Amino acid sequence: VLTAYMFCIHFVKRRTSLLSRTQSLGFPANIFSSSKSFQNQKNSTSTQAKPPRGQLTKEKVLSLSSTPFLSPSYPRGPYTFLNREYFIVSYETDPELVRKVVPLPLKPAPPGNVVMYEWIRMPDSTGFGSYEESGTVIPCITPDGEEINYTLQMFLDCEPPIAAGREIWGFPKKYGEPKMGTLRDTVYGKLVYDDVEVANGTMVYKHKKIPVEQALKSLRKPSVNLKIIPDVDFKPKVAQLVRYALQVEDFKFAYEGPARLNLVHHINAPTSQLPVRRVITGRHLLADITLPYGRLLHNYLDHSPQPPEDPTALSPSDIVQRKNAMPLLAPSYILAPSSLDNREYFVVKYRTTREALVRVLPEQVRPLEEDLVYVQWIKTSGTGLGDYDKFDVLIPCTDDSGKLFHYSVISILNSSSPITAGREIYGQPQKFGHPQFSVKRDTVTGELDYCNIRVAQGTMRYKNRKMEKEEADRFLSVPQLNLKVIPDCQGNVEIAQLVELKHENIEVKTAYESPASLELWAHANAPISDFPVVHVLGGYSITCNLLMPHGSVYLDYLAKD
Repeated sequence: VLTAYMFCIHFVKRRTSLLSRTQSLGFPANIFSSSKSFQNQKNSTSTQAKPPRGQLTKEKVLSLSSTPFLSPSYPRGPYTFLNREYFIVSYETDPELVRKVVPLPLKPAPPGNVVMYEWIRMPDSTGFGSYEESGTVIPCITPDGEEINYTLQMFLDCEPPIAAGREIWGFPKKYGEPKMGTLRDTVYGKLVYDDVEVANGTMVYKHKKIPVEQALKSLRKPSVNLKIIPDVDFKPKVAQLVRYALQVEDFKFAYEGPARLNLVHHINAPTSQLPVRRVITGRHLLADITLPYGRLLHNYLDHSPQPPEDPTALSPSDIVQRKNAMPLLAPSYILAPSSLDNREYFVVKYRTTREALVRVLPEQVRPLEEDLVYVQWIKTSGTGLGDYDKFDVLIPCTDDSGKLFHYSVISILNSSSPITAGREIYGQPQKFGHPQFSVKRDTVTGELDYCNIRVAQGTMRYKNRKMEKEEADRFLSVPQLNLKVIPDCQGNVEIAQLVELKHENIEVKTAYESPASLELWAHANAPISDFPVVHVLGGYSITCNLLMPHGSVYLDYLAKD
């Protein structure tokens, strides 16, 4: 009898402890209750006032230029570039290699072996700031006989124009470190990708003027991109050729002269895919340019793939039936579930104001009564994504059925591939910055910088008190809710969805909790402090493996009623 009594006391204490700790993570206390008692609790609380719904309505969603809603990555166009400077090397390559990378119905312009490798410096651009880019362009012809430039690949050192370029016009952009300039008598360009130099070029400085009309014609020549945006199930949601033409606002100069170009093999930045056989010329231009919206030239999803006339060409079936991401030559990410191994979390949970929460939440959900926010630093590596660090702001919320979500308000990462994957597949509201967390003696410290300005800092004690692994598993198992907004080539919303993402195959290795601290600083492009800290409730340190599968559409704002 005594043994049975002691066992009952131990069971009640353990259950009470688990319930209290689960509530501390933001879960309802009935998470361990039977369905009957859960129903009784719902009935008993049905008359109580619920928190108000979120204020993010369908009208607000459809008026967005981009995500995150809290701080859009880019504004609406058109976009003007003052003192836009070009360094372009035209060269000959192997025509059979060109045919393999030009998507039908485009065809390489005669003689079929000319390619342009370019560097562009943009010190003052609307909405994007100052940045540089480098990439490969192929002169082509449309089925109507129009001469047009096809953009094969581009590398930039600034995330907003990467996001805008990919999502609006389908520019095949990736993050790299291009650099062009003039040193004494030489115009030079370099491209570095992940600390490896993959291209460099040089030309003489201002040796021969290009006639103004000829220069203007080259700047105004239409261009075309292959735009591919995946659906949440990794299948193509958008597969188009988008045409656009730059507008010259103020022409300043154009010169040509002898040039040299070196392209280096690299698996993720294949500048040498079209090798240099003979350099034709170099050009150096400067002008004020406006990039307007584009127009749809060809929609691959509206046409049944037909056998190509040239079996060596890039066919529509290659584009539609395969799971591809931009650029096709070296996709930014793979379209498949990603295994995230040895993923480390540092989570700080705190209370904020009700007004801050409802302002950003969709109207389909409500904040919890406690007005909770999680900020979390994550250190991870994922298949197809590489190593990266991440910072998230999550709002625990429920829909009308009582289902619990973590609504993702803003995420900041230090790697471009997971940023573009998250935005384009799942609608994760991701931007580029510098989050990091580490253990310094007895303290776990998380820091977030955006454009070299500190915007968040959190601390907790190192391995202070063990958490139950079941609690950590429940926290990680809560589905994430993201707002996915992708514009079309006219800047209008083409995709508008609430996307549900639920991690799978969660294996918690370690879990600890302790008191925590959190400081937030105001920043225009990383407004984490819009959720002011009212009271910090605790910190959590979790290490785990998990799988990021395909998502599911919780709500499609553009679906017909």
